[in-house]
Amino acid sequence: MDKTASDLMICYYRLSSEDVDVARGNAAESFSIAAQRLCVQNFLASRPDLEGTVEEIVDDGYSGTNMNRPGMQRLLSLVKSGSVKTVIVRDLSRFSRNFLEGGHYLELVFPAYGVRFISINDHFDSADYGESTGGLELGITNLLNQLYSRDLSRKIKSVTDRKKLNGEYAFGAVPYGYQKGEQKNTIVVDPPAADVVRQIFQWASQGISITQIARRLNASGTETPSSYLAKVRGRYKVRKFWTYESVRNILQNRIYTGDTEAFKSHVVKVGSNRTKLLTEAERPIIPHTHEPIVSRELYFLARSTVQKTAPKTPTGSPPSLLQPYLVCGCCGNHLVKGKASNKNWRCASARYVPESGCAEVCISDADLQAILIRAINMQCQLRDARLETFRRQFESHASKRRAINARMQRVQAEIHRKQEELMSLYEAHVGGQLSKEAFAEKRESLLRAQNEKKRQLAQLESDWELLCAEEKNAKKAERQISVLSPYHEMSALDPALMRELVCEVLVFDRQKIQINWKFPDFASKLVE
Repeated sequence: MDKTASDLMICYYRLSSEDVDVARGNAAESFSIAAQRLCVQNFLASRPDLEGTVEEIVDDGYSGTNMNRPGMQRLLSLVKSGSVKTVIVRDLSRFSRNFLEGGHYLELVFPAYGVRFISINDHFDSADYGESTGGLELGITNLLNQLYSRDLSRKIKSVTDRKKLNGEYAFGAVPYGYQKGEQKNTIVVDPPAADVVRQIFQWASQGISITQIARRLNASGTETPSSYLAKVRGRYKVRKFWTYESVRNILQNRIYTGDTEAFKSHVVKVGSNRTKLLTEAERPIIPHTHEPIVSRELYFLARSTVQKTAPKTPTGSPPSLLQPYLVCGCCGNHLVKGKASNKNWRCASARYVPESGCAEVCISDADLQAILIRAINMQCQLRDARLETFRRQFESHASKRRAINARMQRVQAEIHRKQEELMSLYEAHVGGQLSKEAFAEKRESLLRAQNEKKRQLAQLESDWELLCAEEKNAKKAERQISVLSPYHEMSALDPALMRELVCEVLVFDRQKIQINWKFPDFASKLVE
């Protein structure tokens, strides 16, 4: 897309976990997404000179100390494609709390792509500065935002750490087998789930392997933790079958003994996403913080089974290119390939539910990559035809808009004339020139005609709104398919390509696959 033809106006909203914690007190309610949206909407209502197609991008629950946020990455991708005319935020801290990164985009990237940046509460509009970008004042604001974010993160972490060391449950989601207690930051036993946990520890203490335990649970029809928690808590990603990981996670969790491991990892640096895993010897243990489900003796006896059957540690080989995207079309679990030398992708659920259809889900890595390359090239070819369709569609929309607008003006003029005729009729009746009966008859005829014109006008207005909605959707689809531009006639996959184009790849039996794209699909989704 030509940068000079861009009219997209991005309204960007962000709410971080730190803001959420602060907002539990009424003092910081203004940080909510709804408050940011209202502020921007009021600003746009007061500025009719800001024209363009408005699109909202939201990062809910992401820190502003770095730019690695899904919504922000999408915004920057649109900017670099030349699709964006204006970016609007409530204040600079919503865009970034990192002095260097925020300044880089505001002072270098956005001006290079001709993007206007507006921060409402900071009274900053890059259009007011011409070729300058706010200089020292903008840099100081960004630096203060960064320092504030770091200080806030330290305070929140300090409070949370104290709660954990005091034996309070301040870990977010409650593990399977427990539920939240009536008193804040406490957990109590959830009897139905606790019975399953006890059975798992009993089997493990008898020397039964983790894989065999998973098979027994599946054979007995025992609900998986995710299925059970989805019923109890709602909005939970459900896994149909028990697996090695779901059983091992229970056996390795010391919380079932009534003790709490206060920290299993720690953040390397405030404001960073990097964490360091603590060894079991380094983890502080707070005893007797809640009711146990199993005894410590049973826990350590069962743990011996886990240690004997524990999988080998990773060898440091590079992560697979396809693994994050491959999903079993039968059960929804991710496919695995095991060693780098293995050639086929399979569903691990077949190991735990042998009679399931997952055993037929198998495809070679080479075949899968070839299918993906072929499908992407096909989408690129269809993209060109689709762009031409959009061009013709926009021309048709423009012609229809002109026709509807002309008809609306004619109908409005006719409604106005009918209203003038009614006024003249009334004046004639009052002046004695028309009898009451003649006035009533002509008035009724004029009202019927006027109501008919009003009905026609309402239909035309509805047609106008429908046409605008269709055009908006078409422009959105046009922007979405612009991501295909760099990938014409590509011959190999790479991580950047996969992240940009592919949402997931569902693999079914008999090597059927369904590719779910991050852009409108132009071909059949089922490829063999």
